[in-house]
Amino acid sequence: MPQEIKGQGIQSLEAGLAMLKRIAAEKRPLTITQIAQLCDMPKSKAHHYLTSFCRSGFLHKGEDLKYALGPELILLGLEAVDAMDIYALALPYLEAIRDAVNETVYLSLWGLNGPFFVRCVESKRAISIGVRVGSQVSVTRSSSGKAFAAFMRKEETAAIIAKELEADSTDPELFERELRAVRESGYAHSDGTIAPGIAGISCPVFDRGGRILATLTILALSGTLNASEDSEAIRVLKEKGSALSKALGYKGERGV
Repeated sequence: MPQEIKGQGIQSLEAGLAMLKRIAAEKRPLTITQIAQLCDMPKSKAHHYLTSFCRSGFLHKGEDLKYALGPELILLGLEAVDAMDIYALALPYLEAIRDAVNETVYLSLWGLNGPFFVRCVESKRAISIGVRVGSQVSVTRSSSGKAFAAFMRKEETAAIIAKELEADSTDPELFERELRAVRESGYAHSDGTIAPGIAGISCPVFDRGGRILATLTILALSGTLNASEDSEAIRVLKEKGSALSKALGYKGERGV
């Protein structure tokens, strides 16, 4: 059963989501009359919800005036499936990277305010990196954040990036040049910006639609991680990132 969430919510939003669930459960296009009956609400009120859902792409209104699930809602569901799939799928790839370079490797996903680490495979070294699963990292200062920023749509990252760059007094054009370099090389690098003395390299993982879904990240002590483009660490990181992307259905064409 879903976990009970306490606190004040938005009733109109909850009603709208309940409507979407009922429409999806019917598995067929529905008229506004049928939807209003399913949701036990006046047709005029249902119409307001349906108009907003069609504008957002969550529903589609056909020429027969019936409503069905829209492309944005279907895409949202596919992305949720990918996010669940990747947690299990990623483990052997993380382990292969760890075994090749004997460094700690992380899987990160994008959250509301940037990337956070969701899975970790520790190196076999005596010294632990000490960055915990669940840690959120900067978009502009971490290798994982830079990889996401380089391959995500600008409208998804612009506000966070602007806020971080202003706080650090960093030239936006300088950061944009760095992102162009990430796109060209296929990986991002950071040193001492996640935590003092910790360096990182990250590569993107793409989903079936060609959108960046996750990053694979190697974290190591500064000075011990070779981040040059022809290094073994970069080679294996990009190789496993590409293989994991293909396992998720990526065909080599990135979405926009």
